Parts: sequence; C-alpha cells; structure tokens
Amino acid sequence: MSTPRRNVMLGTAGHVDHGKTALVKLLTGCETDTMAEEKQRGLTIDLGFAPCRLADQRVVGVVDVPGHVDFIRNMVAGAHGIDVVIFVVAADDGIMPQTHEHLHILTLMGLRHGVVALTKIDLVDAARREFVVRDLRRLLAGTFLAGAPICPLSNVTGEGFDGFFDALNEVVGRCEDRPCAGRFRLWVEDVFTIRGAGTIVTGIPTSGRVRTGDHLRLLPSGLSGRVRRMQVYGEDAAEGRAGECVALNLPELDHLAVRRGMVLGEADALPLVAMAEAELRLLATVPGKVEDYVAAQLHVGTAAVSARVAMLEQSEMCAGDRQMVQLRLAEPLPLAPGERFVLRLNVADAARDGLTTIGGGRILGISNVRLHRRKPWTIDALRARRDAMDDASRWCELMVRESATPVTAGELERHCLLHADELAAQLEQLHAGGRVLPTAGGAWVHREIRDQTAAALLAELQTFHTANPQRAGAGRDTLLAVLKCDAAVFELAAAQLIETGQIQRRGELLAVTNWQPQVADRDQQLSGQIEVRFKAAGWTPPGLEELVAAIGEPLPRVAALMKLLAERGVVVRLDDKVWMHRDAVEAGVQVALKLFRRAPAFTTMEFRDALGVSRKFAVPLLDHLDRLRFTVRSSNHRTPGVEARRLLL
Repeated sequence: MSTPRRNVMLGTAGHVDHGKTALVKLLTGCETDTMAEEKQRGLTIDLGFAPCRLADQRVVGVVDVPGHVDFIRNMVAGAHGIDVVIFVVAADDGIMPQTHEHLHILTLMGLRHGVVALTKIDLVDAARREFVVRDLRRLLAGTFLAGAPICPLSNVTGEGFDGFFDALNEVVGRCEDRPCAGRFRLWVEDVFTIRGAGTIVTGIPTSGRVRTGDHLRLLPSGLSGRVRRMQVYGEDAAEGRAGECVALNLPELDHLAVRRGMVLGEADALPLVAMAEAELRLLATVPGKVEDYVAAQLHVGTAAVSARVAMLEQSEMCAGDRQMVQLRLAEPLPLAPGERFVLRLNVADAARDGLTTIGGGRILGISNVRLHRRKPWTIDALRARRDAMDDASRWCELMVRESATPVTAGELERHCLLHADELAAQLEQLHAGGRVLPTAGGAWVHREIRDQTAAALLAELQTFHTANPQRAGAGRDTLLAVLKCDAAVFELAAAQLIETGQIQRRGELLAVTNWQPQVADRDQQLSGQIEVRFKAAGWTPPGLEELVAAIGEPLPRVAALMKLLAERGVVVRLDDKVWMHRDAVEAGVQVALKLFRRAPAFTTMEFRDALGVSRKFAVPLLDHLDRLRFTVRSSNHRTPGVEARRLLL
C-alpha cells in the first residue's frame, strides 16, 4: 500500500549558514546536501529535496534552498514550488542580508503560509533570544508572515523541536492542497541518468497530473518521450500531482539535452513565447528610479533569462510602484498565465555588487505580440485578467469575453490550459448562469458580445428605416456588411431581439417591430397592378421588360417596385431574370410533394411536365426549392430534402 500523501510543498528560506539544511535533516532524516562541494564548504549550493511525514502520517515534500548570495538564482528556482515556507533565522546572527532578500522573493512568489524557525538557540542566552524575536516581529509586520508562529529551537540539542513540529503541522493543516486541474506542467529542477533506466527528470509540477505511460514534450527543445516509471517523494507511484516532488523516468530523452529551466508538459499545452504581459511590483526598498525598457534578469519557474521591461503605463517606476508591463525575453520560454516571476538587476547604490532583487509579479498574458504603450484598453484587459486569475470559472468566462468572434472548445482548452472534461464543466456552469452562449456551430460567445451586437443591430435597423421609409426591412447581408460582426454572433443577436419583441422577421428581411413602410400612393397603385399580373401569370410570370411595356414605367422604377414586392413577400426572386408570385411558388411545392408521393425521386423533365411550362420557368423554381432544402439535386434527379421529408411523414 502506498504512503498517503498531501500535494503541499514545504520549503526553507533564510540567510546562509543559519541551519536550514540541518533543520531539514532533523525534520525528515534526509541529507539534502548531496554535492561533494556542498559538503566540503558546509553550505547549500543547489536545491535539495526530502519527504516529510506529518503528525497524521501523511507525507509532504520539503525543498531546501540555498541561502548564500551567490546562489540566489537557485533559491528563486526552488521557491516557485513552495506552498508553506520554513523561514529560518539564527539566534546568534539575527536578521541578515539574505533574510531580507529571501523574504522579498517569497512575497513576490505569492506565498501565504509559513512558520519561522529561530535556530541555534543553544548558542545564545534568553535575552538575546527575546531580542531577535522582537526584531523579527518588526521585520515581518505587514508581510504574509506577520502572524506566523516563531519557534525557537536547536538543531544540535533538539530543544524546541516538538513545539516547532506542532506549529508546522498546524500551518500545513490550514494550507489547501495544490489544485490538480489543468494540463500537466513541470519546470525541470534536475536531470540525471540511472544505468538500466535512462534519463530521470525531477521537479515540482505546477499544474495537472502525470501518469505512467503519458507522452510528454520538453520545451524549448521540442523533444518528447513517454513516462516509463515514476517516483513521488522517493516511492514508486502511478500518478504524480501538482505540488509534489516527482521523479520521471523518460528513457527516450537524452539527458544531455535536458537542463534546469526547461518545461515538461503535455504536447499541446506549451506555447513558446518571447513576450509576455505581466503586472510588476517594485519592492519598497528599491533605491532611485527604474527606467522604461530596463535590462533585467527574469526568474520564472526554474528558468533565468535576460529580459527587457517595457512599461505600458508610465515611463519610470519608483520603490513600491505597480504597473502593467511587457517582458521581452532574450530567449523564448514556455510560459503560462498565472506564473510568478522575480526581477533582479544591477543597482548602483546597492549594498553589494552584482544583481539584487527589485520586484516581481505574475504573468497575465502570452500574446507574443509587441504591445503599444499607454493604451487604456490594453491596461483594462490586463487588469481584468489579474482579477480573474485565481478563479477558474471567471478565467474561462474572460477567455470567451476577450474574443469578439465565437471561440471553439479546442481554443478555450489552450487558453485555459484545461482538459476537455474540465472545460466542459466550466462552460456548462457559465451557460447555466447565462454568461456564455453556444452558437449553431458549437462555438461559444459571451453574453455581453451578443448584447452589444443586438444593440448595434437595433440601432442600425432604425437608421435603415429612416433612410429607406419605403422599404419593408433590411436583409441579413446588408446588415452584416454595416455591422462588420461575425455571422454567428449576428444570428444570436437577431434571435434575442426577436424573442424580446424588439424586431421581427419579414421573409428574409428584418425590421423593427410594428414598422410599416411608407409607400407613395402612385407606387402603391403600380405595385398593385404588378401583383395582379404576377398572380394571374402563375408559373409563367412576365419579365421586367414585359412589365415596362405593360405599365409604361422606366426599367429602374419597375425594378425598384419589384424589390418592394419581394421585401413584402408578395413575389419571390428565383434568379436574376425570373420572379414568381408566392402563390405560384407554394403551388410548385405541392406539385413536388405530389411527385414524391408517387416515387422517391423525380427528374427536371417530370417536374416541368407536371407544371405544364418550359424549362425557362421550371428550372429556376427547382433551384429555389433546392436552396430552401425542400429538394436535393443529384445529377438530373431531385430527392426529398429536410423540409419535404417533414411534410411527407
């Protein structure tokens, strides 16, 4: 039976030589300093991982991160996967430079849970201990660790360990498990080979689940492989989840092609981008001003790359400022919305030479398109993303809302990094609440887009009636050309207006409800004459030239009158030359039904003979029935279409 687990990750942080690794060993029994150089120098250079058994016997992971200034990059790489921090401060040294920087980094990475371990109490007296505790309270005030328990203990004598362990269990108990929904993604922490097994990749998944047999893709390299075996917290497992320490055996990958900072994930869930939108927050301790397009070191996941910071709101930032930015990377990375990042750069009057942390934030978008500065709609869109980021339903709705045209389920799966069943559940909930609407083609539209289109359609119809008082309404194609909207969205908008009684259909036309065309008396009289002629002609209607001669009006005037009659539904235009009275068209439908009741199909000649007319009139009428889906043409034969089959039942 496998060991029960929680997908919650613990992590250490604090100044070098304050006892983080020794505390992890006391907590887990594991030695996380595995490199010869680490053992020789007595400090942690790289990340160390160990399983920790809680009081309820469930296992969580612990990542031991380095504290030395030279290895801050590795510290940031480890911090991305931490849910609960063990913030370590030695009682003899007290608060030190990396104490501040680690606290800043943890805050920027979005941590909300932690416990403070005051180590090396065996080296100080009670007064010193109390002094450091007070100093820590001042440091932590206003941070996510403001209310965290401070636990004095000794890694050497074990004094205070039980109290620390109880406090740690209480904090972990309040921390929710890492959500496992979405596409599997893992930032590579380490890679090595085992004889007989091949390449092993380790890390902490940021989302989703991985199972033995899964095909994964490595980016940026593009290589792929299948998971042959897996371990979680050092034990064989069939599944690994977000927030757990996993080791994946991928023998098809060359271990020399894998390195820290790459991402393993599902093949279609890893966009590779060189530009990403984000909200940047500068630390309150940053000296001076940070200029637009500053060159910085970007730390995200386990990766670190050079980047330029294009400021989208203001041209400079000072300590404590926030604004939307676009990060323009020197090397493309497989980024995802929601990921936390840290920025470090050279600050001239920093306390020491080299890079220092200036701020960080969260990835909001991966448009990979260079954005223009100071565009209100861009800023508003990014703020909407920021506010929806932690709510799967709101994020899914926003992804639909951002598209003015219908978006397919496949596109939404990529935007939301969800599997099909997970997305379907979100869309079902949103649809039930009336927030998103399905189109006839199976895509999705946000209700606000439909409502905006409906308002524009109603306004355009009113404008059309004012400009064309004699017309019965406007055609779909005419309205679409003016509104320049998606056809599926137009249909949803029109259906909404019809349902609410604001507009009505008149044949193929749309009109504001109760609209009555204002036709001049002379036009009304001529239209009546034309209607009489067409009704009397039946299946052999006159052409426009015959009407010109018969009523004595010029061709443009006759054509306009025919258009008015067609809009009223009095006559039907069969092709460019043939118009027919609606009664004759309906009579033709009945003839076709009569022929179908005799045989499953009929020919053009049979239909012509049944009407008793020439092909000049029979063929246009048949083509019209085809367009109505009343008949279906196959070579020279017609079979029943959808509408005919319904009437034949």
